[in-house]
Amino acid sequence: MCGIAAVINGTREESESMAYAIRRRGINANTTTVNELTVSFIHLPIVGDVPQPCTYRGVTVWLNGFISNWKELCTKYQVIAQNDTEYLAWHLFHNKPLSALNGFFAVLYHKDGVKMFTDRYGIKQLYTYEDGEKMYVCSEVKGLKQVVDLKVNFDAMEDWEYSLGVMTPDTIYNGVKRVPCLEWNRTPKKIEVCYEDASLKLSNLYSKAVQRNQYDGGGVYLSGGVDSGMIASSFDSEYSFSVDYLDGTSEIDNIKLNSNGLHYTVIANDDFTGIYPTETIKALDDLKVGSCYTNFAIAELASKFCKVMYSGAGGDEVFNGYTHRYDKPINEVIKRTEKDGKQYDITHKEYDWLYLKGILVVEDRMSGYHTMETRYPLLDNDFVDYALSLPNEYLENKRILKDISGLHPDVVNGKKQGFSNPHFTNDEWTKFCKNNL
Repeated sequence: MCGIAAVINGTREESESMAYAIRRRGINANTTTVNELTVSFIHLPIVGDVPQPCTYRGVTVWLNGFISNWKELCTKYQVIAQNDTEYLAWHLFHNKPLSALNGFFAVLYHKDGVKMFTDRYGIKQLYTYEDGEKMYVCSEVKGLKQVVDLKVNFDAMEDWEYSLGVMTPDTIYNGVKRVPCLEWNRTPKKIEVCYEDASLKLSNLYSKAVQRNQYDGGGVYLSGGVDSGMIASSFDSEYSFSVDYLDGTSEIDNIKLNSNGLHYTVIANDDFTGIYPTETIKALDDLKVGSCYTNFAIAELASKFCKVMYSGAGGDEVFNGYTHRYDKPINEVIKRTEKDGKQYDITHKEYDWLYLKGILVVEDRMSGYHTMETRYPLLDNDFVDYALSLPNEYLENKRILKDISGLHPDVVNGKKQGFSNPHFTNDEWTKFCKNNL
């Protein structure tokens, strides 16, 4: 996980105050000043105790996340580095293309001034707030709240009440901006390839994604669907975690087919509403995509056993999995509550990517609050780029992903429920959030 709390032209006290607010993202912290930049870094060591920051020939870099292909890049550029942060410092000094970086990351660095960027999907976030010549930078909005009296942006709040924040590019607070993701091509040119060859190459790229993200002792967030089931069967994980329901939407039979290692299940009964919604709001400072208290509960459970978790997020967005709504008018899809809102002129696919960004914000907060890191094999850059280049008929309703998954037919052909939220409607959740901000 890790976290960044920084100030440009500010004080050490401000940086450390922000860091204290996000302290759950790691287990230790340090503060460093480089010229006009002061950074407090919250560190959760995953593979060894990688020092932060890392300095190379005048470049000083802080990395929250993981460069999953750093060893491959070392081989490509004939670089000797001990870890991904060391490699990244070399990469930035030599002005190598940022698009070559795979994985999930938020990066802050000093090289002839302060610069920052995040991975192309927004798995990791950085938020900024400018006050004259001073700029605050933090991995979570709650850090900024420690040094700035943030005011709610009512236009953004209107969007939250209309679309569950999916269409809001930044946050519900005035002046708080999200550091842009790296640019990438979501609509590559379609290639001509037979289905068998496409399946073989996609399977090989998925195997590489698994290898890049493998961590001994990790766990899997497991529903009864293809995405998480595929990950559970690919990683030799010690643990898997699921949510089961009492309202007739249980997926437990499919979950049993996917389960590896020790499996723990949270039962979403009526007692949930007395505990988890309020706890969730403590973690979720960037309102996105609706109620997520079951995500909080399962992360709390997983944190008792794991430091790294795997998520199947991205499978539906890449492989056209939201078939239940593709035949609906897009503004009917965007409108998630009873609130009236403006009309949007976007495609279903564009909306999928916006929705994914919201999901990733939620998962970051749930993991961070419980001092864990979440990894996303289905969002490996090479895997996604190739998948999106395939003919649409290969992707429809996740056809090719299902075929390479190797899962039981009951899972492949079953209806996925996912981590639903049985105790709140969307309207009830937005009202709850407003009352507890």
